[in-house]
Amino acid sequence: RSLLVTGVQTCALPISTAQSDPGVLHLASAAEAKSTIESNFAAYLAELEQCASVWEVKPAGSADGEAAWCARQVAEHIAGAGPFFAAGIANAIGVTPPALSRPAFPDLATGIAETKRSQAALIEVVSQVQDAQLTQEIENPRLGKQPIAGILGILAGHLADHANQLK
Repeated sequence: RSLLVTGVQTCALPISTAQSDPGVLHLASAAEAKSTIESNFAAYLAELEQCASVWEVKPAGSADGEAAWCARQVAEHIAGAGPFFAAGIANAIGVTPPALSRPAFPDLATGIAETKRSQAALIEVVSQVQDAQLTQEIENPRLGKQPIAGILGILAGHLADHANQLK
């Protein structure tokens, strides 16, 4: 079976000898999860780098919540989310967690630099996850109890979702 978070469309990592779920990206290992997160971050960053002219512009016709965020708000969210999830994973696997902060970016250049820094902190932790740890559960304050595999899948999907939001 695969890990899915109710109401969240994302990729999922298999936690047993899996059945195939249509429409769900199955990542076979911690290394593949890391690679997917890195690839999705590169796509996100490519979109963010195009946002100078709309840094503070909210999308026309958007309602509220994340869909109504300007590029700056998306960048601040992504830069804070990486270390937030990395801290939970780090504590679960016994490595040093990254420092947490609430980013505030005055301009795109700062946003890009700080987002790269926060992503590096995330990848430092993700790089230390072993396949045998993927089923280990952690308590996430926003998502409840989740296996590390589920968190990695959410991270990959989260980056892809926000890359698409910036298009």
